[in-house]
Amino acid sequence: MRVLLVYPKRDPESQVRTQFSMERIHELTFWPLRGKSYGLQFNGLEALAALTPDWVELTVVNENLREIPFDGDFDLVGITVMVTNATRAYQIADRFRKRKIKVAMGGYHPFMIPQNSLAHADAICTTEAEYVWEQMLIDCRDGKLKPIYEQKDKTDMSKALHLTRVKRWEWLHQVSLTLQASRGCPFSCDFCSIVQMLGHDMRYKTPENLCRELEVIFKNDLMGRIFFRPIFFVDDNIFGNPRQIKELLRAIIKLRAKYPKYNPVFGSQMTINAHKDKEAVALMQEAGFYNIFMGLESLDPATLRSYNKLHNIAFKYEDVVRTMREHGMEVIASFIFGTDTDTLESFDVAYDFFDRCNILYPYFNILTPTANQWKRYLAEGRILTVKAKLYDAHHTVFVPMKMTPRQLQEGFIRLVSRTFDYANITKRMLGVYVDTPQRDVKLALPLPLEKLMYHKLHFTLGWRGDRDSQAFLEGLKPHIFSGKIPIASVLLQIDQHDWAVRNTQTMAEHRYNLDVPAWGDRPQEMTAGAGTGLASEIAAQVR
Repeated sequence: MRVLLVYPKRDPESQVRTQFSMERIHELTFWPLRGKSYGLQFNGLEALAALTPDWVELTVVNENLREIPFDGDFDLVGITVMVTNATRAYQIADRFRKRKIKVAMGGYHPFMIPQNSLAHADAICTTEAEYVWEQMLIDCRDGKLKPIYEQKDKTDMSKALHLTRVKRWEWLHQVSLTLQASRGCPFSCDFCSIVQMLGHDMRYKTPENLCRELEVIFKNDLMGRIFFRPIFFVDDNIFGNPRQIKELLRAIIKLRAKYPKYNPVFGSQMTINAHKDKEAVALMQEAGFYNIFMGLESLDPATLRSYNKLHNIAFKYEDVVRTMREHGMEVIASFIFGTDTDTLESFDVAYDFFDRCNILYPYFNILTPTANQWKRYLAEGRILTVKAKLYDAHHTVFVPMKMTPRQLQEGFIRLVSRTFDYANITKRMLGVYVDTPQRDVKLALPLPLEKLMYHKLHFTLGWRGDRDSQAFLEGLKPHIFSGKIPIASVLLQIDQHDWAVRNTQTMAEHRYNLDVPAWGDRPQEMTAGAGTGLASEIAAQVR
């Protein structure tokens, strides 16, 4: 049986890219060689591949890295679908179904809106897949594929083992490999759909199984043996159970001692309260963590309350950044703009925080309504478009309460452009790497290689005519050559500048009117009764 698994692009026609795609890094590093690259390895496909039995001939394609073999001979095409790539997923599915090839879909989008996915697929999985994937394959083989597959029980992660397939060449085209240690989150943020599918209870892999998965990478990855290898745990909140994460960290430390020539640097997502656990933070440092994604979202307590993110209110963000930095880790500080309490001043307040704390990795989002929030906005009449490809946290798809849609979009663009202006990036990098005493530089190469990479990058930027990036690099040369600023971090910032430049094109991709009044400025009679009719019927069909 021949099976193709596909992770679709977000939107092949768009010039806008995501912050984590990081294609500029490989483009500059490997030039003049050509080849596609992508930032984060998509873990969902790798987990599904690990569950696939040996009697299946499997092909796995991340469309960001490889072309989809539309003319290939397959018995089943499985597509993982998120809201941001749903439009492209439907296009891919329709092409294969025209050839009478069966298509199955899974992921958050089929879970949230099953009827839409069933219009383009022969079968969908609306839960986790560990207990139903092999049955889907058997049913397809026997001509008995059912429309909907659902697990009755949550996956027992203590028994889960997802041994990744070894793909040394493809791994070189990805900035970061990925693993998953846990599922679930104890919190209930208003904008998040995670707990609807995965639940509040934290479920962890055993330290033994997680290290078996890691060991496959340690044994076979070339990047980590020659330079260093970023590995990102895609857990939604890896700190959900402090006792269990500490057990995993101790196991990782032991595994690293077994492979002293391999140099992994880890990242993950966790909540802000992690910084208060001194033992956990010390173990993370010893294990080799170098960045932590934290959903800070806003500095306004009222906004955090509206998000039901009450656990953020109790802590000062400056203390969080300082504590993590003292242990060699940078915070990827995620902020969301557009909630009902946000005003135009919210952008300046956020910028002041990034500037004051020298945040190396700001992460920006326009509020993208999902789950119950989307249903509420749709029923109220505040949704501007239902085109899934624009639900990417870069485009304004609803009417804000205290801003017009245009003000939200333009304010977001200005903030991104200002934050990732090279002068501001330079200021933050000097503050972190030069002005911080005893800085632990995890991304540093041996100094001769740092200098060699500097000259390679300088030449490449000059040859490609990118004088702004070249001047940015030249300004940091003394600190790169003294070993204080790693060239890898410089590359990351050039990549983020590229993302900011391309983000300015979001305005042109809207095909609907952004010049409508803020929701709070509309006459009461315009909003009264908006929750009736077709909008409410559509909202009722969404989980």
